[in-house]
Amino acid sequence: MAQPKYVQAKLIQLEEKAKPKPKPKPKAKPKPKAKPKPKAKPKPAPEPTSKPERDTQQLEQQFASALAEEEEFLEAETDAQLVSSYSAYIYERVAGNWNRPPSARRGMEVELLIQLVPTGQVVNVIVAKSSGHAAFDRSAEQAVHKAGRFDKLQELPSRVFENNFRKLRLVFRPEDLRL
Repeated sequence: MAQPKYVQAKLIQLEEKAKPKPKPKPKAKPKPKAKPKPKAKPKPAPEPTSKPERDTQQLEQQFASALAEEEEFLEAETDAQLVSSYSAYIYERVAGNWNRPPSARRGMEVELLIQLVPTGQVVNVIVAKSSGHAAFDRSAEQAVHKAGRFDKLQELPSRVFENNFRKLRLVFRPEDLRL
């Protein structure tokens, strides 16, 4: 029997030589393409978890939901206070510009539809519901036009303005005003 011969081997890594990069070809400017909307990725099915982990996850979800509801409630409450405050401001400005016609009597009521822009500028005033007395209706309409602009409306968040002041209904009654 022949004796086996042993060979000692060493592993080495050869580095690749850098290949010369080909020269770029001049490209025509591509037309911009509309990017496709990203598709919503379906959520992977949750892996089975132990009962305490599921209970904890459920509690966290309920807590997050309750927190979101409370934030919405507080935001709505704040918005209602803003609307009330700015409505009073508008009414005071209009009432301050009102000239009482001699025919104005208690019990009269005119409903005006005021169209505003976010700067507070009055765009249009329409008599939505007449009092039946043209002079009284006209005096209320002129009072809004005299006010012309409600600068404080610029301070409102845009969603509050759009929901409440873009088209504002204002009911004008002589009882509410100084006679």
